[in-house]
Amino acid sequence: MNVPAPPPESLAHRARLAALVSELRPTHFRAPLTRLRAHRLPTLWTLYRGLMRDAPTEMIRSRIRVFFHSRKALRAQGDVTRELRTAHKWWDVFRKARAGDAHLQAVCARYSRMLEGARAQTKVDKVYDEELAWYERMRTRPIMTGAYLRPSLYNGPLPRLVPQPLHITGMITSRRKARVRRMARHEACQEDLTLLNAEGHFERALTVSSSAEGTQLTRVFTDDPNGWREPIKQTMDSVSEAFQREKARLNAPYPSEMLEAIKEARREKIRNKTREGERERRGEMTNRLSKRMRQGPPAHVLALMTDEQRRMDRVARGASEVGYVGHVKRRLGFRLRDGEAGKVELGQPENRETLDNVADEIAQENERRRASSEAGS
Repeated sequence: MNVPAPPPESLAHRARLAALVSELRPTHFRAPLTRLRAHRLPTLWTLYRGLMRDAPTEMIRSRIRVFFHSRKALRAQGDVTRELRTAHKWWDVFRKARAGDAHLQAVCARYSRMLEGARAQTKVDKVYDEELAWYERMRTRPIMTGAYLRPSLYNGPLPRLVPQPLHITGMITSRRKARVRRMARHEACQEDLTLLNAEGHFERALTVSSSAEGTQLTRVFTDDPNGWREPIKQTMDSVSEAFQREKARLNAPYPSEMLEAIKEARREKIRNKTREGERERRGEMTNRLSKRMRQGPPAHVLALMTDEQRRMDRVARGASEVGYVGHVKRRLGFRLRDGEAGKVELGQPENRETLDNVADEIAQENERRRASSEAGS
């Protein structure tokens, strides 16, 4: 089927459309527009230098430097054009303020004060974040517990740290996985050697039979057996060396310095708990004391206790050893650190009679006031 050629008028119309469309196509440059001299010279030598020269304060100049530095990587034409218009608008404001416009001078002064406040707030936020990060590091820092992390195939002798550092956990995990891979590689090498031996026996038997028949056989496995076995043996030797290192790691002794550090950590733990108990007895509410006071007896014991016994159990979980808490603890048979501390509240032995008389007088006066208040009501 013959397709007729388009008429000359149609061809001319198509040519006109192609010319119009080609002018609308974007020009593709080998480098970004921001690297061309036609962009860099007006932007850096005219706009940037003019902004730095006409900026009213040093704070605003610092802001201009940050503005240009943070937008160095812009490549899209729309983004670059928008930021350049913003910079030119600032430059117009700075030049008018420098020329004597009172309103724009006040605007620039207010903008400078705003930047100063923002910079001060940024410094405060930075200090606050650094303090929070320091507290977080202190909260999660590894502490020696005084226990031992026994040597194994995956780690040498180490002290027990809580929380355990991630690099130690990662080391043990990676060595576990590497051992599994080495064992699989060792088994594969042994299978390869077994196959090589079988192929060698088969080839030698085949050579004997071919010689008897008068034919020549090209040997592959028995011609250079070491050439086949040497790479496999090297791999097996490297795996065996890794196994020997693991055994040496398992049998490694604790260094004397590490043993002394672990023992000192145990002593420090005892001293720390002693200081914590002293703070609790002085009235400080620690996490340990709060947890102990929230606890209770086991369920099967609690079910058999009376209300009075439950109340005394709650009271006795406090840290005090004097006053009513000490009295309850002595009734329940607690062993107190200072059994005579509670008796100080009763006064000196030579003053007991006087104190008893005063207590009786107070009790009588309270009873008289109670009776008079009841009669008046």
